[in-house]
Amino acid sequence: MRPLLSTSQSLELDASTRAMFDFSSDNLMEIAAMRLWQVLKREVIQKRLTHLSPTQASIVAVCGKGDNAGDALAVLRHARLEGFHRLSAIVPGEDTMKENARLNLRRAERCGIEIIQYENVEAPALLEMLSRQDIVLDAVLGTGVHGSAKGTAAGAIQMLRSLASGRTGSVDRIPYIVAVDIPSGLGDDWQSDYPIVHADATLCIEPAKEALYMPAARPYAGDIFPVDGIFPLWTEGARSPVWLLEGDDIGSFLPPISRWAHKMQRGRVAVLAGSRSGAGAALHCVRGAAAAGAGYIGLYCDEELFSSYLAAAGDLAIVRVLSQESFSPESWDAIVVGPGWGTDDGRRAVLERLLSADTALILDADAVRLYAKIAGKAPSGVFKAPLILTPHPGEFRDLAAFLGQAQADQARNASETVQQSVALAQKFGLVLALRASTTHVAFPDGSCAVFDGSASGLGIAGSGDVLSGLTGGLLARWTALLREPGAAGFGEDAALFHTPLARAILGAVLVHGIAGRRLSATRGWFTPADLAQACGNLTSGSEHG
Repeated sequence: MRPLLSTSQSLELDASTRAMFDFSSDNLMEIAAMRLWQVLKREVIQKRLTHLSPTQASIVAVCGKGDNAGDALAVLRHARLEGFHRLSAIVPGEDTMKENARLNLRRAERCGIEIIQYENVEAPALLEMLSRQDIVLDAVLGTGVHGSAKGTAAGAIQMLRSLASGRTGSVDRIPYIVAVDIPSGLGDDWQSDYPIVHADATLCIEPAKEALYMPAARPYAGDIFPVDGIFPLWTEGARSPVWLLEGDDIGSFLPPISRWAHKMQRGRVAVLAGSRSGAGAALHCVRGAAAAGAGYIGLYCDEELFSSYLAAAGDLAIVRVLSQESFSPESWDAIVVGPGWGTDDGRRAVLERLLSADTALILDADAVRLYAKIAGKAPSGVFKAPLILTPHPGEFRDLAAFLGQAQADQARNASETVQQSVALAQKFGLVLALRASTTHVAFPDGSCAVFDGSASGLGIAGSGDVLSGLTGGLLARWTALLREPGAAGFGEDAALFHTPLARAILGAVLVHGIAGRRLSATRGWFTPADLAQACGNLTSGSEHG
């Protein structure tokens, strides 16, 4: 896991690093430029432009007035010193540029890099010139941006957007647009109607910027390549409550497997899902719970669906008709509620009963909407049952609107996605996993974990149902493990995200996302059943994360 910083925190880190090591801004920029050049050469020139002799690649930097322009101009200088000749930069008037950008502009000129000023060339001619390049560096705006880009910067961003929109979807598309640190126009307060560069890749100076992973903004960054070695010791001083989940973290969140465990030691999970209008969702959810390795799974359904579910899922779960007599929350380690369930008054009464019990609940789909109605009328909105909510963006909007969006901690200055998710988690004392192209998991203590999903195959009906079942199954396993003698070492401790609820949802998000990526790479399109099987391969240890 790596900390993610707000753009304002990254500016503070820059200042504190210069003070700690008595660096000038130019010293730090030179270090950054060398690291940026190394990653650009390795990840783009050597891996993407394989049809060219390396030093034959043409690179142009589209610059603004600030430090990102200085970084890009210094990158061009390093390229020139390594034998690259087809190098140029498009810049605003020198007198409008910040000191370090001007300094690197003069150095670039001394190296023989072609310098073109915006005001000296008509926009169509600039666009035509850019279209002939192999690599275009986006260095218009950096992390200091607030609000919507304006003036020359907005014009440059629009030019780069026009360049991107005219290309095909080929992996080897040319020109290849590479953002320096962050796509121009993106910041903590970015809105979807703000102009932003659509990059093919982003060379992200570590620690990474949290704004890159906002679901609506994520596609504009393209492939994110971390650039480290610029801020010494930054991890020791990191105080960010936002963290990036990575594949290597998966082992921390999966319960250990014993060869001798019987079914009750592997956890009991109940699934309350499905209706006449959403019957398939319950089956996907059960498959997810089975993929988690839960030892005992119960599917509680309407009487009219009993025979169908028994035939379809009887090898994975016990199937029973849901009634007050047949179902007791206390008999289960975790309960998943909501996929394809419906939102009528009868369902609401069942959920109210569950919220007053002790057993942890995973609420998805219809149960999220029902929860919003119930919590909106409750005195505190906080219930006895430990809660994990797993809404998609539409359900999240309904949830936030119905409950009245809690006020976020503005001092954190995180992105809107983090602020809203954390505010709801804190206000209602629950864990909230917002599922989109990236997944944000917010906790009542104000922390947030982010997973960069970006697997197109996961964008199918039923994918979220598998995730909710997977979460329930992992939570049941963690709960059962903690009942065992000698399991104290796996209990709640001071380490970040090491409660059973946190481990279950983060483990599920990682398993679900990694399985989706692998299937997308090897199978292309796939079904929820395929996804559940792939998840089971990961949780069982037959494949490594």
